[in-house]
Amino acid sequence: MALSTRSLRLPASMLAAALALTACGSGGEDSSAAAGNDLPTVRFSGLPDPAPLPVLVMQELGIDEEHGFNAEFIEVDPDASTSTFLIGESDIGVDQDATSSAIANNEGHDVVSFYPAMSNTAAIVVAEDSPYQTPADLVGKRVGHFGDDSGTTQALAVSLQEAHGINPLEDYEMVQSSPAALPELLASGEVDAIFDFEPYGLRAIEQTPGRYLFQVTDYWQEAANWSPPLAMLTARMEWLEENAELAREVQAAWKEAVQAVVDSDYQLFLEEPYASFLDVGSEEELQALADYCAELPCYASDWTQQDVDQQMTYLELLVEQGGLEQLPEVAPVAVLDDLVKG
Repeated sequence: MALSTRSLRLPASMLAAALALTACGSGGEDSSAAAGNDLPTVRFSGLPDPAPLPVLVMQELGIDEEHGFNAEFIEVDPDASTSTFLIGESDIGVDQDATSSAIANNEGHDVVSFYPAMSNTAAIVVAEDSPYQTPADLVGKRVGHFGDDSGTTQALAVSLQEAHGINPLEDYEMVQSSPAALPELLASGEVDAIFDFEPYGLRAIEQTPGRYLFQVTDYWQEAANWSPPLAMLTARMEWLEENAELAREVQAAWKEAVQAVVDSDYQLFLEEPYASFLDVGSEEELQALADYCAELPCYASDWTQQDVDQQMTYLELLVEQGGLEQLPEVAPVAVLDDLVKG
């Protein structure tokens, strides 16, 4: 399957130029005209991982156009993902979550996470032959991660404090690097463990070789029969209010694209252009990712008020533990139909 000519996958360094081209097109045309139709464009931003992959599925299968819009994807670096979304360079942030929305709203923004884009794949990985058997064994050890305020580190911090009474930011010697670099740090022995998400956790298991020591979804499913999403479709309230019907179509298109992946038992990951987008190290690693996602599963099938309530309870825990200053006055998570009525 060839890469759609409507795809936009650019690093942050090229973002400004790309957005100028997106806005104007060649010869002054807007992006809808460049796509050969008069449909509005919805810009999604995210990292090259399974979370935003349904956007590519929309493009390849024409699901976006069937739902009355052109999907455009902007690839961003991890350290620029939130700022790219908050300043309006994308309409939907795919790599945000309820925690990042709460932080943003505490800072005066008005954003909301309204549908899960990815189940929580955050995990601690250690070398297979290491002596570490529980998270407590890592106290005082060097642990790689990619930022105190990242969804992965926050999810693991909340979970470890709930499950084991451990505050990793105080009890571990935290070493910061990028998500993609962390598997190499573990394989080289520069750190004793890493906090990462997929596909990088599986990459660490293959390269080191390694094993999972703790997995967020496993813990929360056992403790509460629920788990906080790793990534959520997130939008500014202003955009949702101005594009109520379009927002509903975006969510419907997302669900349809996800179903196409699920119907393939996640084997769609092995086809182009999806395999190249995921940028895994080998075909074996790609197959392992597909198998992992099918078992978890990686994509949600629904999002209800009960999920919202559980997510808010999770955020309250984060406040109690000091990972979040306070719950914002503006709700950071909701069900879309409760936000855009009429």
